[in-house]
Amino acid sequence: MNSFEGTKQYKKIFLLFLVILCVSSILAPFIKALLDSLVLSSPFVVDLLHYKQESYDFGKVMRRIMLVVAILMIFLFRKPLMISSFATIGIKHTQKWQEQLQMGFLLGAGMLTLYIAFLYSVGTRILDIDAKSFGDLIFQLAKILLIAGLVGCIEELFFRGFILQSLLKDLPAILAVCITSIFYSSLHFLKVKLIVSPGIQPYVGFMVIYQFLKNFVVDFNTILPSMVGLFLVGVVLSYACLRTNSLYLSIGLHAGWVFLIKINGLFFDHVHRNSNWLFGDSNVVTGVLGWVLLIITLIIIRFVTKMPHNTDITPYHI
Repeated sequence: MNSFEGTKQYKKIFLLFLVILCVSSILAPFIKALLDSLVLSSPFVVDLLHYKQESYDFGKVMRRIMLVVAILMIFLFRKPLMISSFATIGIKHTQKWQEQLQMGFLLGAGMLTLYIAFLYSVGTRILDIDAKSFGDLIFQLAKILLIAGLVGCIEELFFRGFILQSLLKDLPAILAVCITSIFYSSLHFLKVKLIVSPGIQPYVGFMVIYQFLKNFVVDFNTILPSMVGLFLVGVVLSYACLRTNSLYLSIGLHAGWVFLIKINGLFFDHVHRNSNWLFGDSNVVTGVLGWVLLIITLIIIRFVTKMPHNTDITPYHI
């Protein structure tokens, strides 16, 4: 344990990631066996897994397993990882936390609203509301708002709160931001679809990891625009965290973006054109204009925030 505590933070992060992959892969067949038994007797599990034609997608299950294992590993190893309090990862008492949350949400949602309106005006979006009734629309909006808040909190706590703050202990701020953003971007493509049927599959977890790595390499050119966009998203969120020395602004930004991206999917359909390189696809930030929007957002953050002084965490100037 003492030797682990003397290890550089970025090495700890790398080792932790490998442990999470291994533990998740080892647990996967046992979780699958449990689900296989439940799917035969529980309509709820059938609906949850979208069990059809005696099969379901274990890729989604594997992502949930990895999330739970990651949370447990971080909690169990919080001392050697130097997570002494919530303040260490950017959650601390400040009089402006509500203001930062609100500013982030309005900035993220506002910028994307303008961009989506522009896309609609040039014909790359058509209005097509995906709701059965007005009541269903209200329900969908409420669900989207809840999801946006949860995604903003969970991902910011992990990436900007844990990963970024850990890397900043040993690395220059710019390098820490780049590594965090690459990691953030790459993990968004851990969405392997592995259809399985009930039965013993001892290597099902490792099969998911292998399929992810294979798809990542084979489809790299296809996913590259999305990776660039998500990398820039990570940079902007990291910059918001560093400028305020807390997570509140980045959580608000992240939640605002997720909210508008899902609103975009609810209200509009994407029109495929040869100019996708400029306008992007249905994911909004996959085109050059989307990247420019993110850079403008970063500049706005520069002017609406001030670097903190006399705080618990050392501020990092960028």
